[in-house]
Amino acid sequence: MVPLLFLQTVAYGQTRFPESSVVRQKCGACHKADPQGYIDVIDFTRKTPEEWKNVVDRMVRLNSAIVTDSEFYVAVKELSRNLCLTPREMAQIAYINSDENSQYVETPQDDTQKRLFTACVRCHTFGKIASHRMTAANWEDIRNLHLGYYPTVIPQMREMDWATESKDLVPVLAKLYPFDTPEWQEWMKNRKEPDLTGTWVISGYDPGLGYYEGSYTFKPDPKKGEGELLIEKETRYLNGISLKMSGTGTLYGGYHLRYALTSSVTRRIEGVFDLDSGSGIFTGKWWSVVQDANSQGNERFARVGGSPGVLAVFPQSLKVSPSATQDLLIIGANLPEPLKEQDVQFSDANIQVKKIEKKGASRYLCKVAVGANASVGPVQLKVKGKPLDGKISIYNKVDGIKIFPALGRARVSCGPAYPPQGVQFVARAVSYGKDGKPDTADDLILEPVNAQWTLEEEKTRDNDDDLKYLDTPVPNGLYTPITTYGPIESRPQHREGTGLIAIVATYKEGAQEFKGRSLLVTTVPDFITHIK
Repeated sequence: MVPLLFLQTVAYGQTRFPESSVVRQKCGACHKADPQGYIDVIDFTRKTPEEWKNVVDRMVRLNSAIVTDSEFYVAVKELSRNLCLTPREMAQIAYINSDENSQYVETPQDDTQKRLFTACVRCHTFGKIASHRMTAANWEDIRNLHLGYYPTVIPQMREMDWATESKDLVPVLAKLYPFDTPEWQEWMKNRKEPDLTGTWVISGYDPGLGYYEGSYTFKPDPKKGEGELLIEKETRYLNGISLKMSGTGTLYGGYHLRYALTSSVTRRIEGVFDLDSGSGIFTGKWWSVVQDANSQGNERFARVGGSPGVLAVFPQSLKVSPSATQDLLIIGANLPEPLKEQDVQFSDANIQVKKIEKKGASRYLCKVAVGANASVGPVQLKVKGKPLDGKISIYNKVDGIKIFPALGRARVSCGPAYPPQGVQFVARAVSYGKDGKPDTADDLILEPVNAQWTLEEEKTRDNDDDLKYLDTPVPNGLYTPITTYGPIESRPQHREGTGLIAIVATYKEGAQEFKGRSLLVTTVPDFITHIK
């Protein structure tokens, strides 16, 4: 009788989840409410939608939570809406939420992060840690979860006293990533539920195909409920390629858009985007679900009929050239009509717009003169006083080229379920800036160049033979492994078709020839199923 009487006095109104919610009904069986009505653990944790998905999935797999397929994403949506990160917090870790063949390398920024990297980042990313905001008690619970579920962490981290170090890091994590902050309180108080219905202007960059623009059309999906969308996408690359896609999406927490789209040519992509409520612009990335082409795109989009703003300019660098004008394409949403030359201003008065032509509903072609006295370096562009999010680089000559990424990672194939994962390399022109010296702070990374691509050995041992098995054409900088997972009889020790080689880009401009070089590691397939 005592437990029953106690539960009857709980003030459910204190929790963020009413009795009718899926979180209350499904999670409350184990996560009991305290006398104030807060659900144990849950009400004191904030995460990204991706981490809430991982949590709900873990509860089903390991703790036998009875959550149906239809209830799964409802729970994730409820958790993401009420216990989310603020946009600023989200921006710090957005890089880990895309699923493309990422070449991103995390590095500690201070002594505290070095401690966290040593104790935690051996097993998962630093971004995963920073995807959580919790009370000190919940950070302690996370430590205990590791010791309970993964006791091998102690011998695995045998060069340190992990049990003691992880305990000492609990107050550090609670201070770095606290649950309750004035910023979060302010965000929750003023947050408004956006209506995404309508047409949106797109601007983006695909490393394999270049710049593009286009449009989204969002409609509510009444069959799936609140925050669910039907999506049509049309993409027009500046090289003439066009593509139409359709699919569905979900808005989590009032500003996280996650979608899955397909096209008539069987291309499938997923995307993660976050809305800036101030500018009304979504920013994020999409990637191919099947990684054999490693296609991906950085993208921004804004609603037609919303706030005016500049999404992008193509190209993003201009050369000092007083004798001729250069083309600059502005992609904008809701810009004033007509757009006049004086409406487009650069922070350097030596750069002037001589003519503007409207090329579409959201495209404006500017003829720009970059005078001899224009300063080399980044400049700000404003359209009707609205600044471009980013700078345009002004340079006087190309001094070299660089390949991105500096270290690429590809994976060999292993049957239809594990296609090869390639790496899309891009060669970009480089200006050494005002000091004329390479690899200094004022270097300017300029536009992609049409380079010739070759592979060469990166000698790391005697009789290094990696190139023999990894050599293949690299069209437009796209490397796709040709070997499959398994021993090669003709190779010493029957090694697999993996290894470390180098990729070289050669570019000619006039009488000058420039070369860039990056490393390329080809490794085994990723057999670990990714939890969505």
